[in-house]
Formats: sequence, structure tokens, C-alpha cells
Amino acid sequence: MKTVDTRGLTCPAPLIKTRQGLNEAAPDEPVQILIDNSTSLNNVKRYLTDNRINFEVREEGSLSIVTVTKGEKGELIANEAGYCDAATMTVPAAGRKTVVAVTSDRMGSGDDELGTKLMVSFFRTLVMLEPAPSAMVFYNTGVKMALDDSPVLEHIRELSEKGTAIYLCTTCINHFGIRDRLPAGSFSDMYQILNVLKDADHIIRP
Repeated sequence: MKTVDTRGLTCPAPLIKTRQGLNEAAPDEPVQILIDNSTSLNNVKRYLTDNRINFEVREEGSLSIVTVTKGEKGELIANEAGYCDAATMTVPAAGRKTVVAVTSDRMGSGDDELGTKLMVSFFRTLVMLEPAPSAMVFYNTGVKMALDDSPVLEHIRELSEKGTAIYLCTTCINHFGIRDRLPAGSFSDMYQILNVLKDADHIIRP
């Protein structure tokens, strides 16, 4: 059984971790989701119901344990953030919603080797900033930063755990043929990416 621990996290992080756990689990492997607040529990239950995935809920004190039996399923809904009430979303200090747009697997132009080192350094520093960005969007060769062998994958996962929504351009993923090599984040279309950028108070482009 695969366990997804969302304790201490706020929306959309529990939904993102749930989707990631479901994608990583074997076809017939049960998935156990640990949730410690009613808002996240309701959002996860609605998400699973909309995806027609069977589940049971068991209460142990303040902890809710959701056990999922996947069975056969289609592609999971990508927009986890759409299940979160605006009041429960993680919002940066002073109400600023910061979005990081990753458009390349290198930072800057000129020397490719240097650009790769700079990008790794950027992610290593980004996880130390508070508050964490509300979202990150990855497009063009930027989606390669989320590959299973990416030097910054652990940082992307850490940001996700902090509540940063991770959006990956589906058109870009299909262009590079890497759909099966992206263990973190949500597949998103241009409409969703455009709206994330439109709603941002501040956009960082490394």
C-alpha cells in the first residue's frame, strides 16, 4: 500500500500530493491518504468522486485516513487548485500572488553549461524563500526541469509540499515525448497557464 501524507499542508498541496500518489501507485495498489483538516478532506473526497475513484474514509481522532482502490481510470483531472476555496489557498505576504514562469531548462543565454548551473542554483535558492510562490508554470524546454532525472526535481517536490501549485504545459510535454517521465506537477493547457499568469501580482522569469 502506498501512503500519501498531507498532514500540515494547505490546499492545493494535499490535492497535488494525492494526484501524484495515484499516478505513482501500481494499477491494483491501494493508496492511503492521511489528512488532518476537514477542508482538505472535503476537497480530496470531491476530487476522487469527480474522477470516479472508489474510496473509504476512517477517522482516528483528528486524523482522517482515506483509502483508495484505483482500479481502471482515465487521465486524472489536472486542475487541483480548482477544488480549493479561495479562502484556503496559500497567499503570499501582503496579499501578493507570486508566480514563477520557467520557460527554459537553462537560466540566461550564452554558455549552456553555465546556464544549467545557474538554473540549479535558482531552484536551490527558491525553496529557501518565504513565502513560497503560489504557483509555478513550466513551458517550452522548461518542462524538462520536472523530469524524473532532473537535478531540481527534489526542489520542485519541496515547493509542492509547501503549497506551490505546479503546472506543466501539455503541448510541450507531448512535443518532447516525456509524458511518462514527469513524477511531479499537473498537466495543464494554455488556457489554464494563461489564467495563472493573468491572476499573478508578480511574475518571476529565471
